[in-house]
Amino acid sequence: MHAQDEPALAKNEGLTAEYPMDRAGIFIQSSQWILITGQTPAKTRSSRAIAASFSYGLVPAKIVSEYDGEHAPIRVEAGQPTLCICHLISLPGDPVIVRLHPKKQSRELDGGRMIVYPVVGGSKTADANKSDLVPVDVSHPDPQVWLVRSQSPLEPGEYALMLGTQNVYIYPFSVRPSGPK
Repeated sequence: MHAQDEPALAKNEGLTAEYPMDRAGIFIQSSQWILITGQTPAKTRSSRAIAASFSYGLVPAKIVSEYDGEHAPIRVEAGQPTLCICHLISLPGDPVIVRLHPKKQSRELDGGRMIVYPVVGGSKTADANKSDLVPVDVSHPDPQVWLVRSQSPLEPGEYALMLGTQNVYIYPFSVRPSGPK
């Protein structure tokens, strides 16, 4: 049994971390666990959406989501940061880390191809661009806890945790160059 403010130890073939037992949300480990707030896109645009809907999904559309700010408010040093999805009842899909593309005063997520079926209410599904996906290790140490870490060190840049690739709601973070030791 753990004290309320004492972290629990999660182990899964190389992916271990002490995570917050008394807090719920999405966290990233730096010198301590930092809460990452979710962000919705400020703007989403697509190309070929009309052709996609008239072709019954044979012609895929491309979707790109823009997020406000040149950098995410949460910044960690380069390396393999561990993210904790703590005490959530369920996830809408497998957790993934994606690289965002910095633009002037914003960051873009290339949503890849979207299939639009012309039915009442519409049906739109976008998957994160496969080239922007970062290979990750995931462990599930407790029923409502997931640990996520990139398989190799992250280069400086803009990234986000996504709970499933068919979603544009992200948990963004910046990786900055490691300072001198």
